[in-house]
Amino acid sequence: MQENQERKVFREASYAVDGSVKKLAANMKQAAKKAAGSRFPEVTSKSLAGNLLTLPDHAEGKITLISIAFVRNAQEQIDSWVRPFEREFGGDEHFAIYELPMISQGWKVLSWMIDSGMRGGIPTEKHDNVITFYGDYSDYQEALEMEDTQSAYVFLLDRKSIIRWRRQGYATPEAEKELIETARALLG
Repeated sequence: MQENQERKVFREASYAVDGSVKKLAANMKQAAKKAAGSRFPEVTSKSLAGNLLTLPDHAEGKITLISIAFVRNAQEQIDSWVRPFEREFGGDEHFAIYELPMISQGWKVLSWMIDSGMRGGIPTEKHDNVITFYGDYSDYQEALEMEDTQSAYVFLLDRKSIIRWRRQGYATPEAEKELIETARALLG
């Protein structure tokens, strides 16, 4: 009798977890749809190469993948998107890839050290495509619906800097395929 009760409790808990996962997935898809269709907000900061750049203006005319992270631990998530995109479109003048680390204002005093560390881990040829923002990023979080600062976010922009596709976290094979197909469609 107790075993049947335990099974029932376990089954109900499993349904609750399944429901929560489905709800989370639906919310993530809804957030992706909301951001899509709006212009990527303007961000001006220095690249690791020391150049002052403004996104998305600097990439206008190109199909652009912009990845944003708030913590160092999200780099693997970014790489899971950027590497397949680079394999597919790297070297093609119609495409651009930018990483946009967003670091709170409190760390600005150590920006020289943080940027130096990033320069050491990133190939020199990519330094102009890593633009580190130091400051209050709450407006960007709101505009781009980036609530989870432990996640990486990726945005695919068309040639006019309109967000056409958005995801967060790690790439899955299905989402990676969707990113590549969307980018190809934007080229046409």
